[in-house]
Amino acid sequence: MIPGSRVLVSRIACSLAAITATMPADAPVQQRQASSTAAPMRLGAASNFSQGWSERTWRAALDLPLRRLRDGIRWADVERTPGQYQFDKPTTTWPDRFPDGGAGITLTLNWGNPLYDDGETPHSPQALAAFGRFAAAVTRRFPHIDTLEIGNEINGSNFVSGPVKDAGLAERGRYHLAMVRAAAAAVRKVRPDVRVIGGSTHSLPAGFLWPLLDMPGAGAIEGLAVHPYTTPIDQLPAQIGLLRRHGPAAALPLHVTEFGSEDTRRAADDLMRGYATLAALGAAEMDWYPFNERGDGLVPLVGRDGMLTDAGKAFRFIQSRLAGLAARDTSPDRFTSVRAFGLDTQVLWGAPRAVTIDAAKVTAFDAAGARLDPRGLSLREDRALVLIGREPLAAGQSIRLGCNPLIADSFHQFGYPQPGPLPGPLPGGSQAPGDGFARFVRVAGREMPFEVMPGQQRAGVPWTPYLGRAGMANLRLMADTMLPAIGGKDGAIIHRYLAGRDARVRLVAEFTVSQDSADGITVALARDEREILARAGSAPVRIDLHLTLRKGQTLTLSVGPGANARGDTTRYRIQVFDEGRCPKDASPES
Repeated sequence: MIPGSRVLVSRIACSLAAITATMPADAPVQQRQASSTAAPMRLGAASNFSQGWSERTWRAALDLPLRRLRDGIRWADVERTPGQYQFDKPTTTWPDRFPDGGAGITLTLNWGNPLYDDGETPHSPQALAAFGRFAAAVTRRFPHIDTLEIGNEINGSNFVSGPVKDAGLAERGRYHLAMVRAAAAAVRKVRPDVRVIGGSTHSLPAGFLWPLLDMPGAGAIEGLAVHPYTTPIDQLPAQIGLLRRHGPAAALPLHVTEFGSEDTRRAADDLMRGYATLAALGAAEMDWYPFNERGDGLVPLVGRDGMLTDAGKAFRFIQSRLAGLAARDTSPDRFTSVRAFGLDTQVLWGAPRAVTIDAAKVTAFDAAGARLDPRGLSLREDRALVLIGREPLAAGQSIRLGCNPLIADSFHQFGYPQPGPLPGPLPGGSQAPGDGFARFVRVAGREMPFEVMPGQQRAGVPWTPYLGRAGMANLRLMADTMLPAIGGKDGAIIHRYLAGRDARVRLVAEFTVSQDSADGITVALARDEREILARAGSAPVRIDLHLTLRKGQTLTLSVGPGANARGDTTRYRIQVFDEGRCPKDASPES
C-alpha cells in the first residue's frame, strides 16, 4: 500500500414465515448458513512476516486465530544463484510455522531480483521466464498458498521500478500482464489449483483496468486484486458496479487484498461495514491492512503489545459469527444499509433512526462484539449495529426501524448513470432513477449533463470513477467532493431538487473548499428562479433552512469557482428532510 493513504420503514429482511426451525444466536456458523448462490467471502489480514520474523506477532496470529494471511516472499531472498531456490531463513519459511490447514495464504509476488534486469520490475523475456520459475517453486514448496497476487499497486509509483515505472499507463498494463502470464503458465504446470490474480491496483481505477482486461492474453488473470482505500464504504457498491459493467470485469472474482482505516475510533466499524458491504457484493476475499503495527497510520488488528485493538476485536467477532455465511443486501432504501448473513444475522447502519428489537428473540452487538442495551438503539452512518436472532429474523416481527425524514441526500444517492439520456424530465435537466437530485453543469446559461469518467483513464485525474465532461479536463463531481473547474460566465456544478408534493422541508448543505484554493468558491441557492442566498470566498458555507415547497417547485444549489478554479476541490453534502413525515422527536438534530 501507499503509506499515509488511508471505510422503508420496518422491512429489513425477506419474509421467512415458512421457516419454522429456530436456532440460538451462538449456534455454529455452519448451522446458521442460508442458501445462496454466492460463496462466502474469505476473510484475512495483511501480515509482514516476509519483512521480518516476530515470534510475538506469530503467537498473536495463532491466538486470534488468523485463518488467512496475505503476505509475500522476496524472490531475491530465495534465488541467490540462478536456478537454485533456497528457503532457509524465517522470512522465506514463515508459512511452515502455521499448521497444515490452519491458514490459507494469498502470496504477493512483486519485487525483482538483482540476477535479472538489474533487480528492476521484471520486463525482459529472460527475467519474466525466471520470475515464472520462481512462482512455480514457491507454490510447490508451500501447499498453504492457494492464491498468487502478481504485482502490488502497479498503477502507482511506489512498487514498480525501471522501464515499467517509466512507461505510460497503457504500457504499464502490458508489462503487468506479461508478469501475470509468466507466473500463471509456470504455476499451472505444478499447482493448477492455485488462482493467479492480477490488476493489483490502488483504488478502483476502471479507466486503467478495462484496457488491461481487453489486452490479448488477459485471460491469464483469474481474479482482480484491488486496494480501495480512496472509496468511502457506502460508495463501494456503485464503484464496483461500474467496474463490473465492462465485459471481462463482470465475471472475474474480486479480491480486496488490502482494506483499512486510519481512524482509531471508527476502525472496528469500518471493518464491520466494509466486510458486510463487500461480502454482499460477492467479493471473493477481503484482507485487512495491517495485521500488526506498521507505523504508517493505518489501524492494525494487533498492537505493539500483542493485544487486540478494537479493529482486532471486530475481526475476531466477524470471524466467529459472520465468516462462512453468504451475505445479501436487504437494504430498504438508499439511506439505510442492511446486510443479512444467513437467516438470523443482520448488520445495519445508516441515516439516524430508531431501532426497536424484541430482546427475547434478538441480541444487539456493536462492531467489536460487545453486547448493547436493547433499549434506545439507533442507527448511525459510521457505526455498525449487529443483530443476531435466536430464530430466523422476519420482516417487521422482531426488528423494527423508526421513521426517517430524509428524502434526498447527495452522498447516499450518488451514482454513475448508464450511457444515454436519463429518464424523467426535470426543469433544466434530467434525473437518474433513485436520485433525489438532478446533477448537471451550467456554462454561460447552458445546462449540460455529466458524463461518467471511469477513473485513471489518463494521468492527473482521480483513481476512482467520477462525473465530468470530456471537454472539461479538470471538472469533477464525486459523492463527497467536487472540483468546479468550469470556464465561461455563470459556470457552476448544479444540484436541483424537485418537490414531488406540497411539503415543509429542511435543507441542510455544507461546502468546505480546500485550503489550497486561490480565491475560494461561489455558492448560490434558488427556489425556482428566485435566488435565496449567495456566498463567495474561502470560508466554509453551511446552509440550514426551513422552506415551504409546492409540488413542482425546485431548489437549485450552484457551486462555481471564484476568478479561477486553482485548488478549488470542495467537500460537500446536501440533504433534504421532509418535516411532516416523522414526529418531531424523530427529526435529526440541528
